[in-house]
Amino acid sequence: MPAVAGVALVPGPAVYLSIALAAVTLYVPFSLHTTLGQDYLPNRLGTASGVTLGLAVSVGGLAAPVIGSIASATTLQWALLSLTVLPVIAWTAARGLKQPSPSMRA
Repeated sequence: MPAVAGVALVPGPAVYLSIALAAVTLYVPFSLHTTLGQDYLPNRLGTASGVTLGLAVSVGGLAAPVIGSIASATTLQWALLSLTVLPVIAWTAARGLKQPSPSMRA
């Protein structure tokens, strides 16, 4: 959240640091998300990988026009700041997940 907010709020050349941090925090955990999906579906590894990455790309594609509409109605800064709400929504949704049991992983 701070990195995405920094893209919208940090002035001048320092914004490049926020962009770099946002890029790292968005793309580094992809392999961890895939592995976690495989832990939940140990007998369907390909399905878990496809759903994990496919869902992420699909949701991003569906959200892009919404964010564009927000930018058109307000400013680009507000559109970027609206993205800081998404990690809170994801965290809230993830709280309902149970840890995969060791028997699921085997």
